[in-house]
Amino acid sequence: MKGCSRLSCLGGFAALCLTVLPATTSGAAHLSSAQVAVVARDIAKLKYPQERSVASHWTDAKKAAEFICRPLATSVLKRHLKEADRVFLGTGEPHTLRLESNNRLSGRGQVRVGYNWQTFTFSCALNPRTGKAVSFKTTLRAG
Repeated sequence: MKGCSRLSCLGGFAALCLTVLPATTSGAAHLSSAQVAVVARDIAKLKYPQERSVASHWTDAKKAAEFICRPLATSVLKRHLKEADRVFLGTGEPHTLRLESNNRLSGRGQVRVGYNWQTFTFSCALNPRTGKAVSFKTTLRAG
């Protein structure tokens, strides 16, 4: 290649790879524009600036879990478990939430029933046009 050194050509190629590969090989699903708007609105409602800052840096899966699926999850679980009062989708462990597409979030969670916590797996169907959760299915785990 005339006019460029090997290092500068390689550097240009490396930069091209860095800009192309994450979008094509990461496999990560992203929220739709309607879902992003719902999440942004709910983050703006958080009381403290520190909370808004932390929430704005969550993964799309965590944002969908907290702001789109959890309200529906809470109502569904309360219908089946009368004493249920707290619901967490995902845990502190990596890979407990999976945004399969902007149509579906799945993972593990916990619900508090009385003084006890029960673990469950779930699937939350999402509507990318409205930014809302349309169904929440769960399986409580024994033990």
